[in-house]
Amino acid sequence: MRNIQLNNSDSAVNEASSLSASDEAETIIEGAWRLKFEGKGSELFGIFIDNFFLNLLTLGIYYPWAKAKQLRYYYSSTSINNSDFQFSGTGKEMFFGLAKALAVLFFLNFAYETFMAGMVMDWMLLMGGMLYFLFFWLLIVIASVGAKRYRMSRTSWRGIRFRFEGTFKETSMLIAKGWLMSILTLGLYYPYYRNRFQAYWTSRSSFGNIAFNYDGQGNEVFRIWIKGILISILTFGIYMFWLKANLQRYFWNRTSYSDTRIVSNLYGGIWLKESLIYILLVIITFGFGMAWATVRYKRFYLGTFSLEGKIDLAAVKQSEAKLTGATGEGMADFFDVEM
Repeated sequence: MRNIQLNNSDSAVNEASSLSASDEAETIIEGAWRLKFEGKGSELFGIFIDNFFLNLLTLGIYYPWAKAKQLRYYYSSTSINNSDFQFSGTGKEMFFGLAKALAVLFFLNFAYETFMAGMVMDWMLLMGGMLYFLFFWLLIVIASVGAKRYRMSRTSWRGIRFRFEGTFKETSMLIAKGWLMSILTLGLYYPYYRNRFQAYWTSRSSFGNIAFNYDGQGNEVFRIWIKGILISILTFGIYMFWLKANLQRYFWNRTSYSDTRIVSNLYGGIWLKESLIYILLVIITFGFGMAWATVRYKRFYLGTFSLEGKIDLAAVKQSEAKLTGATGEGMADFFDVEM
């Protein structure tokens, strides 16, 4: 059985400023390396069962610890160039993050209900509804940015942490402008917005002291988007799998790190097939096969990614420790924001 690190201590602050002594012998990695997921259905099933009963016994209070346990398993079962990823987030962090998120949401909902109770005119009700929508949208942006910052600050490979330095202000302005322009242009600007967002989201991410780079072009995303939308209409939406795969493949293939480029081989046909197999496995086993279905899907999806080029590990230094809280992670759970 794999040696999975399930301890709750966050050792990121005490990590060395460069690679550990065991990795010093291999300072330059050159070639092509596929991302691998080596988890086992039986191991994940055991985690699912433990989490289910502990959540049941604690009336759901154990949920943050259950989530942290699953994430540590997923990350430690994922490797590239024979080195596993590690996730150092803890259930305690996620519990307090979720508690803070629920407190904020409760307060905002209470304030909204109180405000609406005093409204008697139609225009006031309309204004209140617009304000509620605005707050809801802002909270989703906060959840996305906060969860990204938290998740990446707790993720490491070969002892080096990842980091995301995007801010709520920059992200909200980018999204607001993008959606406004998309509405005014009847959706034609949307592909350009997606490209700008991908560039921002990528350039604010880093591994150690070196940031990722994105060189995609809006015109190219526009062609993929228009073609995909037209064919999706003709195929009653079935082509959406191909459209999403084409976009993801383009975004990842335009992403690089130092002298290494990320390569994606995700295609719509196989993605649709594996998604259907996942759903069928869960249904025909009445949910008991979810662990095996999840392992199969992760092996497929993560296996479509690889790195090609050269990484000078000696040049990658530990970034300054900025361990953000888990409030955004808690909000992401509430709004079901995927990370």
